Amino acid sequence: MTHRATRHGIAAGTVTAAAALTLLSTGVAHAAPDSVTWTDRVASVTRTVSDANPKAGDTITVTTKFERSTGPDLQLNWVKDFHDACLTYVTGSATMNDGTGDKAVEPYLEVKPGFTAGDFMATSYRVFVKAASPATFTVKYTVGASCARGVPLSSGASYMGSLGKGDYNSYGPFITVAKDGDGGGGVSTGSLGSLLGTGSSK
Repeated sequence: MTHRATRHGIAAGTVTAAAALTLLSTGVAHAAPDSVTWTDRVASVTRTVSDANPKAGDTITVTTKFERSTGPDLQLNWVKDFHDACLTYVTGSATMNDGTGDKAVEPYLEVKPGFTAGDFMATSYRVFVKAASPATFTVKYTVGASCARGVPLSSGASYMGSLGKGDYNSYGPFITVAKDGDGGGGVSTGSLGSLLGTGSSK
């Protein structure tokens, strides 16, 4: 099976000069979202974490979006979200949105130290991914005090549907928990050029 993976951070140029100057002057930490996209015979899948550099005690949101550009439609049977065991699932946070609003997944949810899985064959609704009509699985986690600091933590997703199965349980995006005292939530200091994406790169 061939697949393509690309990573996306905050797009260059999305921070205006005024906003960058504000960040430099205030030194306020901000969230640093990150995402990874891959494509297989099942769907084009984008997994996004709301903050890739959180601190212990923060709550982060992870979304896995399934898209198809053409038919046939994909029916999702189950989706499993993999994460480091130091992250704790936030009760009641799991939802599925297939374009008709957020639907609760519990009690048809399996929560283990290393993953959270939704069973959409057991729910009262069925999940279909159609051309130009994506479906998004969302879960929230609390970052635990036991998380390793400054080390990328593996994560990913697997799924099964009417068009096949995908296993990407270590594809990312990874999160790196800030060292105690670092503040987390990304970096808000540095040169104006680096914030605007115009600085030199190595």
